[in-house]
Amino acid sequence: MTPDPGRLACPLPRCRAANTATAETCQSCGTPLRAWARLRAHPAKLFNDGLEAARSGRTTIARDHFAAVVHWCPGDAEARSALALACLLLDDPDEARHHWRQVLVRRPGDATALKGLAHLESGTEPTKPSEPTDFTEKEPATTE
Repeated sequence: MTPDPGRLACPLPRCRAANTATAETCQSCGTPLRAWARLRAHPAKLFNDGLEAARSGRTTIARDHFAAVVHWCPGDAEARSALALACLLLDDPDEARHHWRQVLVRRPGDATALKGLAHLESGTEPTKPSEPTDFTEKEPATTE
């Protein structure tokens, strides 16, 4: 069953009432639907802002953005891997190791995490890559 494009389901599991697509609040429970949608899109915006900062050499700001995404979404492997890389570039190998190990808990064969951990185990000094991450920008989450 596909959702009706003219209707918006309340995101709360106990409600799930159908609302008009332009509703500001849920007609049944009063949940602020527009605010909920903005909040759900915020981690993607933080991630993309982190990528922009990393690409422009502002690694500390990138790390802080990725850390915020990981705080809100601890299962986000891309954000956690980007956070690990930023930590490595900021000469914090223990923190980088921690985050890449967490990535491998969720995605055991993750190539970026495996490569990062291998780099750490080799004992070589981190070098700043020309392109800080292998990630693409994230699309904001939808409220479907």
